[in-house]
Amino acid sequence: MKQRILALAVMALPMAAMADVTIYGRINAGLENDHVQLKDGTTTSTNRVEDYLSWIGFKGDEDLGSGLKAIWQVENYIIVDGTGNPQNGNSTFATRDTFVGLQGNFGKVRLGKLTNPQRDMYNLDVGSNSNGANALDIFERTAGRPNNSIRYDSPTFAGFNGSLQYGFGEKKTAPAGSTQKASDMWAAGLNYNNAGFFAQYGYDHRTNSNGSGKDAYASTLMGGYNANNLLLTLAYQQARGWGWGDRYYYNETTGAADSASTFPFQPNSLKTQEAAITVAYSFGPLIPRVTYSKGWNVKDGNNGDTSIGNSGYWQYILGLDYALSKRTTASLEFGSLNIGNGYTSYTDGSPLNQTGIQKQRTTSVSLQHWF
Repeated sequence: MKQRILALAVMALPMAAMADVTIYGRINAGLENDHVQLKDGTTTSTNRVEDYLSWIGFKGDEDLGSGLKAIWQVENYIIVDGTGNPQNGNSTFATRDTFVGLQGNFGKVRLGKLTNPQRDMYNLDVGSNSNGANALDIFERTAGRPNNSIRYDSPTFAGFNGSLQYGFGEKKTAPAGSTQKASDMWAAGLNYNNAGFFAQYGYDHRTNSNGSGKDAYASTLMGGYNANNLLLTLAYQQARGWGWGDRYYYNETTGAADSASTFPFQPNSLKTQEAAITVAYSFGPLIPRVTYSKGWNVKDGNNGDTSIGNSGYWQYILGLDYALSKRTTASLEFGSLNIGNGYTSYTDGSPLNQTGIQKQRTTSVSLQHWF
């Protein structure tokens, strides 16, 4: 009898350990057609089953008394179509926000891999699809999760709250001709929310960005209204050192970054300005939505802020969501992205030889489930 009681007690231990753990996440996948035209005129059209940003997370907390709690979270990408993406780190564990910290009346402090203020801005890219022209990957390239971070979030006062973040970089070797070794980052955010109206500001600063010896920054302002079935979001962003992301200097044919010989300026010198708008309205379970984003010609900060001819972009996304339940949604989306006209030259006529995407059209039908 004692042995049976002991066996039951041992079996109950894992259940007790899991009692304060919440398991959550999202499974999202769809059928997709992706049509791409490169700057050299080459075109491709691909049909596939695609994962649209699925993840699983584990989180919990412990009451420490006097209003203080220990908090923790481990969150990880999962690839439901079976094709991992090591380039983005999706084949490792804890690839999304993962931390341990303390929370109380003072706010909360966390240590780990943590979202920066730009990634806190949820009301712009509201589509289900997270691939190709159906995602605002260019505008939201500044939204990241810096490693080695410590972040403080304040409590809310009269609708306002803020955040401060510092990330310790691991690139400590100074590049040639520079004495700057640290590759740390720091960020600050300020948010306001009242009666459906919201405003958010985020600033992200990277020192010795990519080991270049130069700093990169991004400054993002977003605001709008989200209530009474209506979502209206306006956003503006300016940055240095971010370019347009992979699509700007990435060779989609070879799968590798263009060499320095075909890239006459460094990404860390590029200055960008862009704006975006999203409008969505719910009619019962149906939510039609439209998003438009525009980036103006890039300027080369190492060349007197010379404008790079035909280097801007514009993008629109049309979507229709249908809520099958509170946790399951079917979506139909079409996105169109145009980047410049082949990046033919600087505005002063200097030649610019560049490969990568010029036009992209993505159509998808998808199903997402939250758990």
